[in-house]
Amino acid sequence: MENLSVERLSTTLSKFQGRRVLVAGDLIVSRFVEVSARKLAREAPVPAGDYVGETLLAGGAANLSRELTSLGASVSVLGVVGDDAQGSWLRDDLIRNGVNASGIATDKNRPTSLRTWIMVNRLHYLRIDQETRKDIPAVTTSAFIDAAKLEVPRADAVILSDYDRGVISPPLIDGIVSAAQKSGKIVVAQPKMRHYLDFSGVTYVKSNIEEATHATGMSIVNETSLRNMGVNLMQRLDCKGILITRGEQGMTVFERDEITNFPPIFGRRNFFSKIGVRDTMTGVFALSVAAGASAAEAACLANIAGPARSDKARNVTLNVADLQNALGDLGDFLQRISQAPVRR
Repeated sequence: MENLSVERLSTTLSKFQGRRVLVAGDLIVSRFVEVSARKLAREAPVPAGDYVGETLLAGGAANLSRELTSLGASVSVLGVVGDDAQGSWLRDDLIRNGVNASGIATDKNRPTSLRTWIMVNRLHYLRIDQETRKDIPAVTTSAFIDAAKLEVPRADAVILSDYDRGVISPPLIDGIVSAAQKSGKIVVAQPKMRHYLDFSGVTYVKSNIEEATHATGMSIVNETSLRNMGVNLMQRLDCKGILITRGEQGMTVFERDEITNFPPIFGRRNFFSKIGVRDTMTGVFALSVAAGASAAEAACLANIAGPARSDKARNVTLNVADLQNALGDLGDFLQRISQAPVRR
């Protein structure tokens, strides 16, 4: 990693402004209900408390779009909402935050995906999902592909944000990847479980270790099994690189000729499960490669973005100034990054 330096990373961040990104994926509304617990209920061993208030936040591909605009990108989004109050709120929220929402379709036959988080004394107590997870109608997918054919040539990068809520499907992946390949554009995939192996031909994949092991059926017991899993995925997806977050183990980037391991940036602290962090890291990675960074450099910035975003309140997005400030607190982190050839 001789070429990796704070100066190079800082230069990459300076190129985020104005990058055009097309996001396609599942749009979700996250509703946080705050409760102040007073006692145990008499009728059951559960907390009884007072309603404090609630907050609506963009989730899924909508959250990713907001994070990207906060980082300076110009974002257009393709997704589906229901003909309901949540769908109207989400569309308006994206527009208020500078996202081009003209590609959002309204489906009267399915509700807007709504996740309700019950927070008791500021601790996550329960999550309730109200949604339809079946695939969206084929006619809507076709409309998205037609829209992508117009948007992709004008974009610097495309992100496919899959939350297994029905928008991302093999036909949509194939259509967008085909349009991107014809225009020479970067496609970054953020898969979940159901369609992981359908993202063939994308440029980069970013996922976590649980999703990758589920997709391959391979257990990770040591560095050799990790390398074998990464090589297996690279071959099956025919992509340029795969970034896998590994919780408290840090993260690993697989490329055709080498593997780069990133240690936990601030000790063994698991920030990957924090709300909003996944989307922020994906956005920073995509903007970095769109700005000309290597996969390893982009992964390094995504790694820095993780804890920086987790330190913020869930309704506060990250910006480039936050990342520039974080570069000054790296200590010897860059020296602890290691690379090895894929074939030993």
